Amino acid sequence: WTCVSGVTFWTAYEAAFMWAFANDYIAMLDWRENIVWSALLFLLIPVWESTYFFFIHRLLHWKPLYDLAHAVHHRNSSTGPWSGISMHPVEHAMYLGSALVFLVLPAHPIHVIYIMQWMTLAPTGSHSGYQDLLIGGKLRVRLGSFHHQLHHRYFECNYGTAEVHFDEWG
Repeated sequence: WTCVSGVTFWTAYEAAFMWAFANDYIAMLDWRENIVWSALLFLLIPVWESTYFFFIHRLLHWKPLYDLAHAVHHRNSSTGPWSGISMHPVEHAMYLGSALVFLVLPAHPIHVIYIMQWMTLAPTGSHSGYQDLLIGGKLRVRLGSFHHQLHHRYFECNYGTAEVHFDEWG
């Protein structure tokens, strides 16, 4: 599911965006004229992706979509790095759709590459089975979130991510 469906959708989204930028179908941000906005986008992308993920994830727990697609991801009750984007193609299309914000929000191609990398590589941490790497009793690397591991075990809790705390607020 990760390599065939996940990598295919990831590649298709990136290729479509690069083609659209190259053919002037979507607005491309010029770094020289918008350096502050360009830099700020790198900070906003994880917040946007986490917000989008929360709402898409809640929608995927609606029984018809869960049965059709999201159940594939939840077969991973004991998570591991490969389970992060182990999804049904319908879920990949929805999940990676977070990048579609750049159809209306001017960005540079590197922003699209960044959001796609964030969405496909960051889940390895939250599905690693570990939260932190401690060496000598000190936190060295934050690996993932136990928060999301609990979601895989109990299903009806912790829909969001550590970056945006919708689960705590709602």
